[in-house]
Amino acid sequence: MVVLAGVDVGSTHCKAVLCTPDGTVLAHAQRRTPAGGHSHPVAPLQRAALDALAECTAVAGRAPDAIGITGMAETGAALGGDGEPLLPAWSWSDPRPAAHAERLRRDRGAAALHAVTGILPSPKVPLAKWLWLRDENPGVLRRMRTWAGAADLVAQALTGAVGTDATFAQRTMAWDVHAGTWDEELLALAGLDAGRMPAVHAPGEPVGRTDRRTDARIAGAGAPVVVAGHDHLVGAWAAGVRAAGEAADSMGTAEAVITVGDGPPDVRAAGREGMSYGRHVDGRHWCVVAGMSSSGALVEWFCDRVLGLGDAPAADRYRRFGEMVGRAGEGPTGLTVEPYLYGRSAPEPDPGRRLAVHGLEARHGLPELARALLEGAAHQARWMAEVQGGLTGGRPRAVTLLGGSVRQEAWTAMKAAVSPWRTLVCTVPDIPCLGAAAWAGAALGLDPAALVCERRELRPPPGTAEAYRGAYQEAFLPAVRGTGGADGTGGTGGTGGTGGTGGSGAKPGP
Repeated sequence: MVVLAGVDVGSTHCKAVLCTPDGTVLAHAQRRTPAGGHSHPVAPLQRAALDALAECTAVAGRAPDAIGITGMAETGAALGGDGEPLLPAWSWSDPRPAAHAERLRRDRGAAALHAVTGILPSPKVPLAKWLWLRDENPGVLRRMRTWAGAADLVAQALTGAVGTDATFAQRTMAWDVHAGTWDEELLALAGLDAGRMPAVHAPGEPVGRTDRRTDARIAGAGAPVVVAGHDHLVGAWAAGVRAAGEAADSMGTAEAVITVGDGPPDVRAAGREGMSYGRHVDGRHWCVVAGMSSSGALVEWFCDRVLGLGDAPAADRYRRFGEMVGRAGEGPTGLTVEPYLYGRSAPEPDPGRRLAVHGLEARHGLPELARALLEGAAHQARWMAEVQGGLTGGRPRAVTLLGGSVRQEAWTAMKAAVSPWRTLVCTVPDIPCLGAAAWAGAALGLDPAALVCERRELRPPPGTAEAYRGAYQEAFLPAVRGTGGADGTGGTGGTGGTGGTGGSGAKPGP
């Protein structure tokens, strides 16, 4: 029996699974991702991922035949000539390169950069980081022989080789998504060239193979190691979102909506809407990505600031929140929430937008407010998917919900009710790990599409769907577009809005 391993190097946890090619899980484990400020110490990060993988092999009683790795984008480390890190891995969340991102926007033009690279300037992109190094730590930049993303660093620990995947390369803002090559002109802005970038491998092509230096707890020599790609895309692909017209809604603390197409979207329109685009993990299809940085974060905010559960275990927090939502009853609350703790990155980007509540009346209490937060996030997800459909040639045939927040069943029911397309839910845990494992199998000649993760369709009651879809058109869109509040006055409706809860500055979306 062939056994495949998948590893997901996340901002909070490093996860691993061992599975069969069809996705049957044999073992899973996780370790906390080491972090300090806006960085991750490289050796401990690699060790956390390898320890999770070693636990899986111990439970399964055998080593994998191939290993695939996915994880967060934009986070990475500068490596010297001996392959050793010159600094800790630099997190995507570090705001220090903001001035360099703004300079890129001003000097090169956001639309021009987006047309070539598929993404808009932000502090998280590695190109802005390299420009910061050029100005603030030029010695490191001179000694840098290559750059390795978080997943690439784990592959290096297994094989001694550094390589990456196109879905990671296209998040650097130095990769031409149309030509499929490093952009020498953009690299030159930081004094770099393509020779100092990692090799970009085709889907399923190994970065290298395990050898005698590999931790004996994990695998013997010769197992291929594949960098499978960006976790949002790998998870969507594993959930069955693989063909044009299919979309995924990856629900977590932040949320990403991904729509697949046969070719690039309307590039200019995608840029105006604040959406990125590039290749899907299979290398054939394209995809458009939009982010909402304060999706699950709305639930965290409510639990912390309103319910006072800041010190409670996560399971207790979510249980209490779910009970609160349940007390509000079924159907629309009559409230309209603009769900923006940190500004809106897409559609119609507006960094100054903040959390606001329209239509609040004396009859409303905390249960209705809790439910309304989920309604606002559900409306926002529909808006993102709807705009992406226009960019890629038509309304999505279906949207698949995945991620940790699908456990909030009231939320997924709302998403099905507000959406005019089929809504599917995939409750399989650790799904990016499974996608990474499937692409590792490609290195053995296996068909990665053999992986099948169960999805079920959500069918809302017709009356509930009609009410939610009416609220979307008549209240939500006018409120968030600023063409009038939910009461038609341009104000907050009822007793007013709640704003400024998320602090200053917009968190960048995908």
